[in-house]
Amino acid sequence: MKKILILILCSLFLGGCYDNIELNNLAIISGIGIDFEDDNFILTYEVLNDTKTEENTAMLSYTEEGKGKSIVEAFTNTNYKIGKKPYFAHLRIVLLSESIIKDHLDEISDYLIRDTDIRDEFISVVVKDTTPKEVLTHNSKNIPVVSDLIINLLDNEKYNNNLSITDTFQKVLAKFISSNQDVALSSITINENNDITLSNFYIFKGYYYQNTLTEEESALYNLLTKDVFGLKLENKYEKGNVAINISHSNPKIEVTSDKIKINLKLDGKILDNNADFDLKDEKSYQELNEDFTLIIKDKITNFIKKLQKNKTDILGLQEIYFKKWRKENHNLWETADILVNVDLKINTKGFIFEVENEK
Repeated sequence: MKKILILILCSLFLGGCYDNIELNNLAIISGIGIDFEDDNFILTYEVLNDTKTEENTAMLSYTEEGKGKSIVEAFTNTNYKIGKKPYFAHLRIVLLSESIIKDHLDEISDYLIRDTDIRDEFISVVVKDTTPKEVLTHNSKNIPVVSDLIINLLDNEKYNNNLSITDTFQKVLAKFISSNQDVALSSITINENNDITLSNFYIFKGYYYQNTLTEEESALYNLLTKDVFGLKLENKYEKGNVAINISHSNPKIEVTSDKIKINLKLDGKILDNNADFDLKDEKSYQELNEDFTLIIKDKITNFIKKLQKNKTDILGLQEIYFKKWRKENHNLWETADILVNVDLKINTKGFIFEVENEK
């Protein structure tokens, strides 16, 4: 991280003056936390730092907090407390409290897009069961820059149960103002082991918070919107559980005036066989394929029904319909029938068996 900081400073220096401000008067902001409590907006900046300590070590980030009755006043007061000119060109993450996303998301978004000093390439993440300040002050020798840790968690989703959405604020804002697609945001929390971890998704209708998905529903969202890796599914049998890992998906969605058609090609591998299936017997694979195909279809159908009930089109079904038919579909998708076709291939120890059927 220290090398990255040096490169950032060098790029600023080699690029000439920054509004005639000396480099040592710039505060490079890596992350921002935004909260609302007691009628005040509360900001927490994570600022990159290369100051040496007495032990000749460097804490590579520190935090500064400010507040105000308006978001403009909060930013002004926090900037003043830093004592340097804030530099937002390398802003990586903005953490939003639950109170912000439920009551103040529109005005926060409006400020962030209008402030010309803040680039719109950062990622927005909701903070669950704690505060943005608690997260950004969670640094240590092992976590010198919390913003970098969060970005790494998001970028390595296959190791984090596919609980990652990495849309930049520019893309998120386009969905907020779109009439054909809604927003889902990742969340983070501090778990019982005092580690920062990814958690379930928050879903919206326009700027308005609608509901929170379960972790499984969050993973299903990613299954339907991109090629996922490492999605674990389990089924309980009389002798024990069987778990498979979805290592590849190829989702296709079609929308008509009265139907939502989901087509999935999935590759799976058996992880656990506590039910003592004979994995040398073709019939075992046939049974597992049929069982997990039905499980996946039921889960996806119930997931889309939840989106219909909450009237939040995070899958972009209206946009899919519009691109195909060049007509709007603002209400039809909410009552459309759901047809799910799953082409599942479970592969282990050289055996491949396939089941395909439609619901």
